[in-house]
Amino acid sequence: MSSGDLSKAWNRHAETYARLGAPFTGYMAQSLFAAVAGRLPKGARILEVACGNGELSRAAVLHCLEEGRSEGVRGSVVATDFSSEMVELARRNLSVLGAGDVVRCEVQDGQALGFEAASFDAVFSAFGIFLFPDRQAGWGEAARVLRSGGLLATAVWRGPEDNALLRLQMEPVMASLPDRVRASIPRPSWLDITTAEGLVKEVSAAGFVEPEVSVFDAVLTAPTPRAMWSMMRESPLSGPLFATCSREEIAAVESTVLSTFEALSGGADRPVRFNASCHFLVARS
Repeated sequence: MSSGDLSKAWNRHAETYARLGAPFTGYMAQSLFAAVAGRLPKGARILEVACGNGELSRAAVLHCLEEGRSEGVRGSVVATDFSSEMVELARRNLSVLGAGDVVRCEVQDGQALGFEAASFDAVFSAFGIFLFPDRQAGWGEAARVLRSGGLLATAVWRGPEDNALLRLQMEPVMASLPDRVRASIPRPSWLDITTAEGLVKEVSAAGFVEPEVSVFDAVLTAPTPRAMWSMMRESPLSGPLFATCSREEIAAVESTVLSTFEALSGGADRPVRFNASCHFLVARS
């Protein structure tokens, strides 16, 4: 799928993601910022790539505002995403902070950023660059817009063997998809960087140095099994798995997924929880 098609898919998914996904991934994104905030220079120029609805940028803006109050110097934040709907969500969410020109939100393709070289002190991307059609371009652009010695911080999901969220979501789907569909699904290239070693190797090849990787765990809570299935069905990540399925085939997958999730939750009206695990990587340009 091209970047243009992907951005349209995320536009369609934006409101559902904001309602069901962002409360969870937002917590992880804010935790990623907190893990790096102490290393930022005073008055840091901060860029978020693939900002979604702006949860990491929210933490960054609050950091800048507090810095201005306590230190007399204030940094700035630019929140970017290739989805115009995500950028609009971020703009609305961040506007309540009353931060003025401390923050701006822009539609930008992280594979070809429209910023001058060495424009930022830190680049963040929580669950963003690792899903790009051209990850090397994403890492390369992050390196290009960072000043020498600037910080890159990113969050990447661990693989299914280490990440119950991914495993429990996908096992019932894969078990119930028709054989012809399973046979046609390519191995996602992002699985290459779900290990710490693979992630370090890739960002190092892009020119980053002093990489540090840590494990971060959290729990995703969906209000009901059906809410979780609906998000999966619509997501630009898992939704394409069903593109060639008939209505009857999708119904069979839905039945299997819902019965699995209901067994986990204890009922159709109970919340379903998934342990999730990702890697935080911090490196310097």
